[in-house]
Amino acid sequence: MRTLLLFSVSALLMAADAEADEATQTKVMADIKACMASENLGSLGQLRANSEARTAEEKCFVGCMMKNLHVLNSDGQYDLALLKERANDCPELARDPRKKADTLLVAEACAPQVTGCSGYCECGVIAGNCLARGMEAKGHETIYDFLRKTVDKMDV
Repeated sequence: MRTLLLFSVSALLMAADAEADEATQTKVMADIKACMASENLGSLGQLRANSEARTAEEKCFVGCMMKNLHVLNSDGQYDLALLKERANDCPELARDPRKKADTLLVAEACAPQVTGCSGYCECGVIAGNCLARGMEAKGHETIYDFLRKTVDKMDV
């Protein structure tokens, strides 16, 4: 499900061990529901089917999730320093130095690409796409499977 491509960075920022899996899924479910509510998105059906955010509500939902994942700051702008801080504190990345280095490189490379956008609805989509492409190009898994399982467990 490519629709959730935009959340790939969160896979890099969350612990992957079995104990954290359930807690992480619970938090992601809560974040998804909160963003759906705040952005008046009644269902993820169209977003999942279209493989990209098309409507204003879908784009703002993605931006909301990017803010929750600390990719965007509270002003809706790409926040490289915050993203690097989060990556440096991530237990999963601490166990995989190559992935951590790649994450930091991709985050850095995306910074100039996420300039000139306006607000979280626009910047979230641009940042998410950039981060996902960068990590995929470096051969790392993204959060597609995790989010697919999470969303499939939800009635959204």
